[in-house]
Amino acid sequence: MQQNNPWGPTQPPHNNANPFARGYATPPGATPHAFGQPQVEAIDLYDARYDGALEDSAVVAFTKRVYAYFSVALFVATASCLGGLYAMDQLIATGRAGLVSGFALGTLVVFFGSYLTVIFMRKNHSPLKLGLLYVFAASAGFMTTPLVGAFVHQGMGLTVVAAFAVTAVTFFALTVYTLTTGRDFRNLGGALFLGLIVLLCLVLLNLFLPFSSGMHRLIVVGGILLFIGFILYDTSQVTRAYFISNDAVTAALMLFYDFFALFKYILLLLGDRR
Repeated sequence: MQQNNPWGPTQPPHNNANPFARGYATPPGATPHAFGQPQVEAIDLYDARYDGALEDSAVVAFTKRVYAYFSVALFVATASCLGGLYAMDQLIATGRAGLVSGFALGTLVVFFGSYLTVIFMRKNHSPLKLGLLYVFAASAGFMTTPLVGAFVHQGMGLTVVAAFAVTAVTFFALTVYTLTTGRDFRNLGGALFLGLIVLLCLVLLNLFLPFSSGMHRLIVVGGILLFIGFILYDTSQVTRAYFISNDAVTAALMLFYDFFALFKYILLLLGDRR
């Protein structure tokens, strides 16, 4: 005799930490639990049977939420950069240029503090976590102010606009390609991490042993290629690992950082060409 499900056609309304209990689709390979919930811990995220396809409405809804957070963060960073340009000009004009270094140091602390807090915060749906994403974006925008200001004050404002446009088009094209084709670029993770370590070492070495202009350009091109790879990697994570953990805020943060870093390297490359 068939027994009726006491919960009706949907999952039980509790356990908000489990994305599947909130109506999300069960990826292939997940087996039902005694109470109708899938055993999430049994899912192999690298199983080829789960391709992070966008045919499921739950994956689409989650992806839209990620890119909504990303868009707001990008707007906050842009506004912060423009506000930083105005503030720096005012401080310099009033003879308080020494305060700029203090603001820069404080922004650096906020930048890394908010980043690490979002990454390690356990509550994926905390309003604090979402707020820290925007704090991180604001600090990133302010940190870009000296670089952008240097271009603007040299009459190269259009170069900044061009760099932002190239970054936006590149990010959009890579995102559309990854999401529509379902390609999984998570296998790039190891190589990308190694490339990031090498890039950081070269940047630190350049502080003590300045490189030639040719070597500097090579590092910039390497940075562009590296963060193009990170965009592919993190976009693949959106419909897979981040969807499974239902962590839209961290997904948006990682995508925003990829965009932020790619913009800086493209701006430097266009500046070198001038």
